[in-house]
Amino acid sequence: MLSSDLMPSLTGISIDASRVSKEAFRGIDFRGYLQEAMAVFSEPLPRCAEPITADLPERIFDVLTSREYCYLSSARVAPYREEILGFISTAVAKVEPIRFYFDIGGGYHATLEPGVAKLCFDVGLAELMILRQIRSFVATVSQLYGPGAVFTLVIDNMCAALINDVPLEHTKSYVHKLRTLIHETGMEGLVDLLVESERFTEADFARVRLAAAPASGGDVSTKQHENVERFLGRRCDSTEAAERTRLYTEVTTASEKLLNTIIDSVHMTQRASATTICFRPFPGGDSRIQAGEVALLADGSKKVRPILLTSRNINEYSWHQETPHACLPRSVPHVTYARPFIG
Repeated sequence: MLSSDLMPSLTGISIDASRVSKEAFRGIDFRGYLQEAMAVFSEPLPRCAEPITADLPERIFDVLTSREYCYLSSARVAPYREEILGFISTAVAKVEPIRFYFDIGGGYHATLEPGVAKLCFDVGLAELMILRQIRSFVATVSQLYGPGAVFTLVIDNMCAALINDVPLEHTKSYVHKLRTLIHETGMEGLVDLLVESERFTEADFARVRLAAAPASGGDVSTKQHENVERFLGRRCDSTEAAERTRLYTEVTTASEKLLNTIIDSVHMTQRASATTICFRPFPGGDSRIQAGEVALLADGSKKVRPILLTSRNINEYSWHQETPHACLPRSVPHVTYARPFIG
C-alpha cells in the first residue's frame, strides 16, 4: 500500500547495472551476521524471579522506548506515555502477557523499479528481522515480568486491494508464508497475525466509507506520483495517481476505524504517527519494510548491518542475491548483499 516515504525518480544507472558477482563480496562475514541473528531464536526465554512492583509499567515502557527498539527521543515519546502505560498496567493487574499490535504492511513489498520489476509477495530478511526484534524485546521484558509479552502483526491487505488493486490471493499467499516463517523460527505462541481480509469484507469498508465525508481530490506532487507507482507496481498518469491518493485517504481512514474495534492494547507502527509509537523493524531501522527489500550492507570497513533498499536508493549500491541460504529458514528464499556503488 502507499507510504509517506516519498521517493524521487530513478535516474542514471539501472538496477541491473548495479548487480555484481558474489566475488565482489569476498571476505565479508555476512554468514556470521545471519548466524548471530538466528541464534536469538534458540536462546531460552529468561524467567523473572522478581516480584511485581509499582514501577514495573514504567520499566517496561523504558525498554520499549530504548534505542534498540525506538528511534524517537525521550521528548518525542512523551505524548504516547500515558496511553501505553495504561495498557501495560491493565495487563500487569491481570497478570497477563502484555500484547503489542505491530503494523507491517499490506502483505507485499513495493517494486524497486516501477514498470520493470514486479511487486514482491515473498517473505524474506525483512520479516525475519522483525521476528528477531520481537524475540529480543520479549526476552528483555520476560526478565522484568513473568507473563512476558506477545505480538500481533497487523497486515492491512484489504487496503492494498482497495487502493492499489493488489489481488487478495497474492497477499493471502504472503500471509501463508509468514505463518510458515513464524513456525520455522519457533515464534508460535509469541506472535500471531491480524489479517484484514480474514476479519473484514469489502462491504465492511464500503459501509464505513459511506458514513464518512469523502476525501477531497486535487493535484499530486511528483514525489506523491512516484510513491503511488512503486506500490502500484507500474507507471500511471497524474490523473490515476491523484485518484489513488484520494483512495488512500478514504480507505486507510476506514481501515483504522475497523481495526480499532479489534485492537485493544499497545498499537505500534514502523514509523511513528500521531496515534502510534514506532517499533524498529530491524536493528537501526527507522523505515517501513513494505517500501522495498531489506538487505545486508557491508560498509567501507566491512561492518555488516541491515538496510532497506528502495526505488530511491537502489542505484547507490552494488548488490548480489544469494539463494538459498543454508543457515536461514526454508521460507526465506534469498538474501541480498549490498555495498556502496563505486562505479
